[in-house]
Amino acid sequence: MTKKLRIYAAFLLSIIFFAPAYSQEKQFNQLYKPLPLIKRLSYENFKNIKLLQTAIMNYGGGESEIERLIDQYADASALYFQNQIDAAASKFAENEREILKVAQNVTKKYREDSEALLVQAIKLNIKVSLKRQLKGEKRNEVADKLLANAQFGVQKASDFHDRYKDAVTAPPTELVSSIYYFRRAKENLFLMYESIDMDAQEKKNFLEQHKKDIDDNNNKIHQSRQKEN
Repeated sequence: MTKKLRIYAAFLLSIIFFAPAYSQEKQFNQLYKPLPLIKRLSYENFKNIKLLQTAIMNYGGGESEIERLIDQYADASALYFQNQIDAAASKFAENEREILKVAQNVTKKYREDSEALLVQAIKLNIKVSLKRQLKGEKRNEVADKLLANAQFGVQKASDFHDRYKDAVTAPPTELVSSIYYFRRAKENLFLMYESIDMDAQEKKNFLEQHKKDIDDNNNKIHQSRQKEN
């Protein structure tokens, strides 16, 4: 967790217990009362920024994008501590919308990469299976199972993505779930490559080429991206 994320985590406890007066600026869903909205979004926005941090670093706008979301969260918190409740609720709602946009963009990238990897893996598995059958050997059941797991993961992740890819106002939680399933799908695809019959050097080159994906599957920031930022 970055230093700024740790600092703003402290805001959550203060917001829960501190309830000042209201201002007049209202740019949030009027179905919600501003103070409960602030309490909910101060927690949820922070949680989603934290959950998306690695994905943004690896496939999004990097440190600058995270800083922008954190600064916006800080602006909302500052308004709250100045007793400008309606303005703070509006700013937290805006922060949620921006987190949603970032999640949409990042998830789109995950989908494109995962679908491309899946097609490539399906073709490879068919090719290898045909060669085994021509030799009178059985199919690689481990590879088949891993490929089926990956197909399920891509389908489930894509369902989440389809529901929220064009949303203007919605919690980013489902897109966070989408990223989780895309990661698990890619993880199964890389395990399939490790288990399948292919040239050892070719296999090594493929896995090395996708080192960033493998790091990301483990929720790690890829080292080369760390140096860039």
